[in-house]
Amino acid sequence: MTTTEVAEQLDLGRRSTYERLERLVDHDRLETKKVGGNGRVWWQPSTNGQAFTTGWKRDAVGSDLGEVFDRISDSFYALDEGLRFRYLNDTAADLFGLDEDAIGSDIRNENLTETYENALYEALKTQEAVVFEDYYPPWDKWFLNAIYPSESGLSVYSRDITERKRRERELTRYETIVETSPIGITIVDSDGEMQFANDRAEEIYGRSKDQINDLSFDDSEWTEVDVDGEPLPDGEKPFPQIMESGEPVFDNVSGISSPDGERVWISINGAPVYDDHGEIESAVFAIEDITESKEREQELRESEARYRSLTNDVLDTSDVGTFILNSDFEVVWINEAIEEFFGLDREAIVGQNKRALIEAEIAGIFEEPERFANRVTATYEDNTYTEEFESHVLGEESLEERWVNHWSQPIESGLYAGGRIEHYTDITERKERERALEESERRYRTLVENFPNGAVGLFDDDLQYTAIGGELLDAAGVSPEDRIGNSVYDIYPDEIVKEVEPYFEAALEGEASSFEAEYNDRNLFAYTLPVRNNDEEVFAGLLVVQDVTERREYQRKLEESNERLEQFAYAASHDLQEPLRMVTSYLQLIEDRYGDALDEDGEEFLEFAVDGAERMHNMIDGLLEYSRIETRGDPFEPVDLDDVLDDVREDFQMRIDESNAEITTDDLPCVDGDASQLRQVFQNLLSNAIEYSGDEPPQIEISASRDDERWLLSVQDNGIGIDPDQQERIFEVFQRLHTHEEHSGTGIGLALSRRVVERHGGEIWVESEPDEGAIFSFTLPAVDA
Repeated sequence: MTTTEVAEQLDLGRRSTYERLERLVDHDRLETKKVGGNGRVWWQPSTNGQAFTTGWKRDAVGSDLGEVFDRISDSFYALDEGLRFRYLNDTAADLFGLDEDAIGSDIRNENLTETYENALYEALKTQEAVVFEDYYPPWDKWFLNAIYPSESGLSVYSRDITERKRRERELTRYETIVETSPIGITIVDSDGEMQFANDRAEEIYGRSKDQINDLSFDDSEWTEVDVDGEPLPDGEKPFPQIMESGEPVFDNVSGISSPDGERVWISINGAPVYDDHGEIESAVFAIEDITESKEREQELRESEARYRSLTNDVLDTSDVGTFILNSDFEVVWINEAIEEFFGLDREAIVGQNKRALIEAEIAGIFEEPERFANRVTATYEDNTYTEEFESHVLGEESLEERWVNHWSQPIESGLYAGGRIEHYTDITERKERERALEESERRYRTLVENFPNGAVGLFDDDLQYTAIGGELLDAAGVSPEDRIGNSVYDIYPDEIVKEVEPYFEAALEGEASSFEAEYNDRNLFAYTLPVRNNDEEVFAGLLVVQDVTERREYQRKLEESNERLEQFAYAASHDLQEPLRMVTSYLQLIEDRYGDALDEDGEEFLEFAVDGAERMHNMIDGLLEYSRIETRGDPFEPVDLDDVLDDVREDFQMRIDESNAEITTDDLPCVDGDASQLRQVFQNLLSNAIEYSGDEPPQIEISASRDDERWLLSVQDNGIGIDPDQQERIFEVFQRLHTHEEHSGTGIGLALSRRVVERHGGEIWVESEPDEGAIFSFTLPAVDA
């Protein structure tokens, strides 16, 4: 244990504790060693290699120190040279999950980290103290471990520093802010010694940090001066003021003369820092270099003689509205921008008192006239600088609605010394952009919070939500307080996290993906997308979730319905085919046996009956094929549509030759699909183009073009065309526009083609006018390979 730790446990002063421990060393009842700069540790030596006991704690080191070991809340234990336990206190026993029987057991049998075990070996080997920090997984905590060698082995002291590590991480963030601050930050102890200075303070003082830390506010090389260059009395210096009053100091402006004679003007805000006993232990200062501002003031004073020419030239044409007031705060000049801003006439207001002018004419045009008047005139009495503030001109009567920004400063010398210069800048465009941004943010926030039937959220590199909302969260009873700041590890069960974590990580790596998951008995469909800045760098991820429980249930029911429909269609077609075959067979027998006995009408009636039976057979086959499009199709695979069309043309070669059809075609693409079903589409479209060609030989053109992520395929003919009112009807089952005597067919081909195209993720339609041919077009998803 260290001297400070023993002193804290005994509630004694550090010096008194040190003397008592030294006396125990003199009587060979303790051992001690110096560590670090001025540190010292103490431990009890072993007696003949025997283990420590409770009796050892009182007999060997005295009752007071024994009580310390009894009460110590940190882990403390002793090992012999073979790394076997000789002693451990209650905290150490709890840490390793051991009891009194552990004395004499090897510590290496416990769940040590590699770092911990190597440190034990190093201390034994070098006989030097080893101090290190280590993370202990069983407790999910960090410990500061100190290993001190002695003649009999090792004494090990471990302190829980988990909270300190957390504070260190927080402190690192604060240190980053301080180090990168555009304001100089310094810390001065109660003796006036500079303890810390950030980079900006280094720039302001013109010295390195080491040099600054060596400085004192009382250093003779540095002199704080007033605006006239005279040394400041202690009562006006910020550090003595803080030490004397214990109160913060605001906007203390002074000049600092450096050793080389250069003067730096600074504005200081400072505050005291108290220790645990209520004493001021240091002061923190925020230092802003206002040298440039002071130099501008000097330039302003030096250019006073040129005021009138400037007002007639530069200032008069400036977009910044300007008032110049004399020491009685009477208006001596305004520029054109002021006339435009406030609807004032220059000749009419010159000579008027500005305060009276505000009350009579100017304040009334603002949305908050009293606030505007008070802010403008607040510094008239002491004639000091005015911080910038914004005001809204309502735009009544002849004035335009606008926003203006106001600031002013005193005139310190010259013709109008004691007066003021007031400036007004038109910031309407900026305010409109800000308002548009706020409205946009509000719209997006409203969308997020009310995202219908789902949820949407932004997450960072730690998979922590920075924004999240939606009706799904409301329905699940997730309160708004439990959304922002929580990560997926906090919100979802482990099995869900394991499933979705790769998609979240992929989004942060720039990849978009989608997945389905079941959560709270709901089926969810989700997208994860990268969110990029203007430089196309991913800085966050976006999660979009939709509740598809009802949709999945609907799909399930639809699939069951389709399956029942297919079973019905199969059964119906099977049951219908049998009597149909019987009718056909008996009609054939009648024709064979009694054909000679039939007169001309009988033969015609028999021919009608056979034809009807054949058409009904074809319709039943077509209906069965239509019902099986979804369930009996082949799995999708790469299909070369040129090969498909070649097969169709080969099958139709006799019809093509008989009709003198002329067919031209583009190169067709390769798509992902069912080759046999796509062949049916081309068969139906090509058959119709030949069938409905009219009196002229068919001229058929087959084309293909790509539109973004899909292919557009068309079959164009020069046939009889289709009335626009009938174009949607032809894609329905058994819907025909002509009689069987006019054109053959079952009326199911185009309906079947639509089912096939829709199964492939496309759509089909026709463009046509009567007697002007027809163009049947359909789309199929494009694939890159």
